[in-house]
Amino acid sequence: MTTNINPDPSAFTYIHRVCYSDTDAAGFVYHGRYLEIFERSRAEWLAQRGLSPTKLMNEFDIVMPIRELTMNFYKPGRLDDLLHINQVIEHRGRTQVTAKQTAQRKLLDSEELQVIASAVLHIVCVDTNTLKPKAWPDWLFLTE
Repeated sequence: MTTNINPDPSAFTYIHRVCYSDTDAAGFVYHGRYLEIFERSRAEWLAQRGLSPTKLMNEFDIVMPIRELTMNFYKPGRLDDLLHINQVIEHRGRTQVTAKQTAQRKLLDSEELQVIASAVLHIVCVDTNTLKPKAWPDWLFLTE
């Protein structure tokens, strides 16, 4: 389930319901699962633009590997939480972008969101033929 509810056109929000496979023996979201949830959010960001990793590879000869990431954990996510995964492109260079993704959940009996985890990712645009960095296409970042 996805929603783009941010007033900022460069931002994107993906909604993820925590299920059993996301949790560890203590009933908290396993830290490694946030990487998978954040990846699904980025895939949905592409899908909202009519794109997919396969289409980028086959039609535009690009892949988008993560060069570096930093994660922070603030509060435990739990089974059945609805996580609001916000994604914002913080910086766009010629061949690399910096994206910040934040996992938040609504507090009980409130509309207020509480940050539970975040990641800053450095994503590189790479040519599939040469495996060298390639300039990001401008059309990828255009908003409607």
